Amino acid sequence: MARAWDSKRFDSIYAEFICQSAFQFGSPEFYLRYRSHYKTLIKRFCYLAPPTPVDILDIGGGSLALLCKKLWNDRACMADLGGSHFDYLKSQGVETVQWNLCKPEQPFIEQFDTIFFSEVIEHLPLPGHVVLERLRRALKPGCILICSTPNFYRLRNVVYVALGLRIYDYFHMPEDRSLAHVIEYSRDHLQWQFEKAGFKDCRIEYCQMRHSPTNPVFRIMSWIGYPLFLVPRFRGSLLAIAHAP
Repeated sequence: MARAWDSKRFDSIYAEFICQSAFQFGSPEFYLRYRSHYKTLIKRFCYLAPPTPVDILDIGGGSLALLCKKLWNDRACMADLGGSHFDYLKSQGVETVQWNLCKPEQPFIEQFDTIFFSEVIEHLPLPGHVVLERLRRALKPGCILICSTPNFYRLRNVVYVALGLRIYDYFHMPEDRSLAHVIEYSRDHLQWQFEKAGFKDCRIEYCQMRHSPTNPVFRIMSWIGYPLFLVPRFRGSLLAIAHAP
């Protein structure tokens, strides 16, 4: 039996624990704007997870781990490069670990039931399968990784290419800061990376999460071009669910 989904409870917990100044990984305005993104991922996890608490690893800011902790009392862990958000997450019962995915360290082996890997893979100047294999080794056998990343063929990129604008950050190993997007994946390309990393039963879908661009010009263009999102290829995100063997 899967967990019950309560949309109003999610909204309440998201507002209380994520959209506030103590969570300093991003501004409150950022989290208000991207609530639909986090809600989509947590709702998908809800339908996949067993009713009893499980071991969760969130790669990145830790908001997904915190939401699972507050919604269902899952045993939550967050891995990131470091930052002021570590203290807040620890105060809320989320374990924090420093892990640089661009280095060959492997701090976890077969430890987690679910790993969230949301909006991270596009920032890493490594072949995706190298990082995904490290995450696969951190999963218990048969358990799942939930990954979201921008779709290379999203409408925003089509417009950028047409206008001659740069899509990616320059490709180099990070030094004293994290990189912006250095690669974005098509669905077929991402599928190949998961299979190369040894995952089984990987399913990737096109997903359009309802938030508007911050740039006013692109926001208007997004509204005008919204009917194009009926064509899956132009949707903004890829959402992958993959199982460790």
